[in-house]
Amino acid sequence: MQDSLAGELADMLDGEETAAESGQEQPKAYFANVWDFVYRWLRHMYKRRVSGNAARWSSTWFDCPEAVSRLTELWRVWEISRRDETTGMAVWWRDYCDPTMDRLMSETGPFADCEVNGRSTDPLPCALPPAGRFRDERTGEAYVIPADDGVI
Repeated sequence: MQDSLAGELADMLDGEETAAESGQEQPKAYFANVWDFVYRWLRHMYKRRVSGNAARWSSTWFDCPEAVSRLTELWRVWEISRRDETTGMAVWWRDYCDPTMDRLMSETGPFADCEVNGRSTDPLPCALPPAGRFRDERTGEAYVIPADDGVI
């Protein structure tokens, strides 16, 4: 069954031009990378009481490969969803953000042994990553953490 679905998908995509091949300009990402997304937006929008009980979080989430993978894909879907003015963000919250964050922050998730505490009104803690850990995916250059901590 999977092989037939893969074949159908390949047939559907066969001959389609990508935006770059057709000369159309690619939409530019709002955030430079996943750390930029988490630090400047997600942690301020997704506030939870963080403790050793119900919700767990790590300020150094970028040291956990599972968290980096899940949050990177969450950010990429956010970049697409934000352009859909009808139901894009509602679907993003329901189908992507809530399940991803519930899994990451669960008692069996990758932060199960983390000891970070915070009130439900506080942004999720987010440490500065080591220099060179992330690149600006919009330009391909090294990502320089902005001097200001402005919230979007």
